[in-house]
Amino acid sequence: MLPAFARPHVIAPLVANNNKTPFLGVQHTYTADPETGTLQPIPSTALSLSIRSPSPADDRALEFFHTCIPDPAQFLLQQHAQIRAILGSDLPIRYRNVTLAFSPADGLAHTQDDIITLSIPWIASWSTRSVDQARHEFQGVITHELVHVVQYDGAGTAAWWWIEGVADYVRLSLGLAPTQWTKRGEGTSYQDGYGVTAHWLAWITEKKVSARLVRDVNSRLMRSEWREEWIEESTGLTAGTLWDIYKAQSAS
Repeated sequence: MLPAFARPHVIAPLVANNNKTPFLGVQHTYTADPETGTLQPIPSTALSLSIRSPSPADDRALEFFHTCIPDPAQFLLQQHAQIRAILGSDLPIRYRNVTLAFSPADGLAHTQDDIITLSIPWIASWSTRSVDQARHEFQGVITHELVHVVQYDGAGTAAWWWIEGVADYVRLSLGLAPTQWTKRGEGTSYQDGYGVTAHWLAWITEKKVSARLVRDVNSRLMRSEWREEWIEESTGLTAGTLWDIYKAQSAS
């Protein structure tokens, strides 16, 4: 049986965007008492965290996962705060109901709106590694997926390479990059996404070309559709020029 902190719990959201497609603006969520017909707004800084999982006692892979991350709800809360610190803690919380679910389907992990789903077979594939190695990977993947819950995407218009690159940039910034990642300076374009774009964004930040680039773009994506020109507006250089400088400096 899951410990109390990890058991699923439900609050009743009343959301203007009922089909949960991406939208521009702020989501307002309430708890509802059906007996009295009263609504109570949830504070804008509040989170509802849910874990959907078979009992670890019935699945050796999940038992191993909980050995690596004994309190997944607490880990979500911790990472959510750190992600917001990087992407902009002054911005409204995009989704306040966050769910971590476990699926018997093959794959690795994916996120749809506010639901992060991890593959149990993928977890099982790590059960032959040490707890420390597996914990690092599990924490890194969950962090990457949680970034997708937190980050804004311009109502679905943001370039895929930006979305995935930022998720890995945050993972890298929080010390959770895996050893199998591409190294700094590798890749053919800043539009390669994932680790390639992550290292490029980290270089932009570290070289103080624009320490606020990721935060600035995330803020704009809250209310506007994606424009690559924002990178030049924030840094004074086009993305292509920044990539060329990055590649040249990485090779030297």
